[in-house]
Amino acid sequence: MSKKRGVLVWSLFGLATILMLVSSLTVWAKRQLLNDQAWADSSSQLLANDEVRGAIAQKLSDGLFARVDVEAQLRERLPPRSQGAAPVLAAALQNNLGPAAADRLLQRPRVQALWENANKRAHAAVIRVLEGKDLGPNGNISTANGEVTLDLRPAITRLATRLGVEDKLKANTDPSAGQLVIMKSDQLSAAQTAVKILKALSSLLLLAVVALYALAIYLAHGRRRLLLGATGASLVFVGLVIASLRHFLGGVIVDALVKTEAYKHPVSVIWSIETSVLRDIAVILVVYGALVLLATALAGPNRPAVAIRRWLAPSFRHHPVVVWLAALALFLILLAWGPTAGDRRLLGVLLLAATAAIAIEALRRQTLREFPEDPPAAVGKSSGAT
Repeated sequence: MSKKRGVLVWSLFGLATILMLVSSLTVWAKRQLLNDQAWADSSSQLLANDEVRGAIAQKLSDGLFARVDVEAQLRERLPPRSQGAAPVLAAALQNNLGPAAADRLLQRPRVQALWENANKRAHAAVIRVLEGKDLGPNGNISTANGEVTLDLRPAITRLATRLGVEDKLKANTDPSAGQLVIMKSDQLSAAQTAVKILKALSSLLLLAVVALYALAIYLAHGRRRLLLGATGASLVFVGLVIASLRHFLGGVIVDALVKTEAYKHPVSVIWSIETSVLRDIAVILVVYGALVLLATALAGPNRPAVAIRRWLAPSFRHHPVVVWLAALALFLILLAWGPTAGDRRLLGVLLLAATAAIAIEALRRQTLREFPEDPPAAVGKSSGAT
């Protein structure tokens, strides 16, 4: 390559690597953070975790006791001589009985189904708000005063019924207890802009990455195998960067958001579950990058690669259908084994299939050029022939 072409090729390669990182983050946000069903599924996983469920139970219990004056209720029911113990009993109820009852309530299959459906509806409402659409009737989400608020009071009411204090909720002096502010008015506009950008770029970025890698390899005339190997290495690099960012940012975010030590581990579990797709993307990039590196080595001039190509030459020449069927079987096994196997997107599968087919065909042609069919054996001649 000339110097100018080399600069162009490596510039395209560097841009593709950067866009691959950005594209991976947008795919994660779109598939997990902006997808109603994915959010509902992750909420079910959160409720199945003992520590996270305990933290949610404590939140519900705190919301209930914030709306009911338990100490006053105890003073009314206790005899005069025992009324001095009302504060101690109220604290015991709030710290032990309430969370335990809420935890048992959250373990019931019917309540877990209600929890998943409520999260799905709430998430859909939040997305409508972020997309700037009309919210419509929704009992869990409010946008009053420019704030997106999640209302947990229905769950608190169910807990109050279980504890037998439902009739005392109306006397509560703080009607906002049990409401969580998800997003403030000054954050809403920025979030809406971010969602629009994510939805617009998630697919376009992936196509741009593939096009830039392909263009860089095409322009690297005479050094295409080097660029192909560099592409595999860049996929592995981006995958490792994503895995490192997930681990590092998780600790930073938990430390920034949670000041109480007891809640840090449940929030870490939440971060781990809500970034599971990001972890899968990192694994996919590392695996696919390693396969590209393996294919590059297989097409190289080293002795093991030449021996393998010599061994494959008869199959490529006489049994091409068997080779393609074997490659298809391996491709299907890779799809079934790989992370997010149940969440494959058609575009990604088609791109992967096309790339694999091109690589196999290139290897076949190279092998047949290197090892053409042997010429027929020479016919024996008479002893007197010269």
